[in-house]
Amino acid sequence: MKKPVKHIDCTTCQNLALSSFCSLKQSELEQLNEYKLTHRVKKNQVIFGEGDTAKGMHCVHQGKVKLYKTTADGSMQILRIAGAGELVGYRGLLGDGKYIATGVAIEESIVCFIPKERIFNLINTNVKFTMEIIAKFAQDLSLAESKSVNFIQKSSRARLAETLLLLEKSFGTTADHYLNIILTREDIASISGMVTETVVRVLREWEDDHIIALNKKQISIINHAKLVVLAELEE
Repeated sequence: MKKPVKHIDCTTCQNLALSSFCSLKQSELEQLNEYKLTHRVKKNQVIFGEGDTAKGMHCVHQGKVKLYKTTADGSMQILRIAGAGELVGYRGLLGDGKYIATGVAIEESIVCFIPKERIFNLINTNVKFTMEIIAKFAQDLSLAESKSVNFIQKSSRARLAETLLLLEKSFGTTADHYLNIILTREDIASISGMVTETVVRVLREWEDDHIIALNKKQISIINHAKLVVLAELEE
């Protein structure tokens, strides 16, 4: 069950500059404060389900949320992982009115919910906000196209190496140099388009070769240059 939390002021939100709401006027942010709901969600808690009616848009204030689709064979295909300041659920809201994926917190998170009426009002009255949302759609399309090309052209090891580098770029590292995101091996396999057993085996090989360091679910990249080569990327 989602738990309400202390009111978070949109006008002074620490993530404002990172979100699509950065284009809103002071008065519009104040209106958001009146209508939005803020909840604390536990790790592995479902925020919305694939196929559910989209009643609004969600903004991650703290924590991380994975978005995934369920394939025909019942397996999970992770589309992306959203961090602080990122919107989730907007494609379903602005599409056919149903969420196209399931949103689940991968760690304890704080998520704000904005009703669809307020979102549509902003789209109709604020051109900059509309362009921000269009840019998000374009970014999603570009990411999907890139993943499709990778599945065709790259080996599974190259995809895994690129996944680790992208996770580091997106979420940074902790004080002790581990990726600032903890994912299960199943999640990493889903993102990379691999079998979980293969991910486990390759990560152990890379640890033996001193390319990465492992501490339970934590991963630290030790040899970036080597991982870039394995990912078939240009440094």
